[in-house]
Amino acid sequence: MSEMIEVGENKNGQQIELLRGQTLRVTLPEVRTAGFRWSLRASEQHILTPLADDTDAESAAPGGAAQHHWDFRAERAGTTELDFEYDRPWARAAAAARTFTVSVRVAETARDA
Repeated sequence: MSEMIEVGENKNGQQIELLRGQTLRVTLPEVRTAGFRWSLRASEQHILTPLADDTDAESAAPGGAAQHHWDFRAERAGTTELDFEYDRPWARAAAAARTFTVSVRVAETARDA
């Protein structure tokens, strides 16, 4: 099974259900020209394996938002959190400007989901 499940900011705080072998793509907008970047802060790599971390800057007008993508493969059954923070890496404040978190539950088969 190679179906890709895509999530964005509208899924913040929610739970995502995947089957083992599926790919999860997280897409978040960032204004790179202002120095803001999304960073992955936590995940269980034995449940989700990172596949890609890239930015589609070509889609952004000057000063506009680019789309940052992370792809993960569901490796093992279990539950994990994906936690992202949006801030300027060189000027970290006490708290991130924004956060994004999803809980990911991976099942072995559709019957387990």
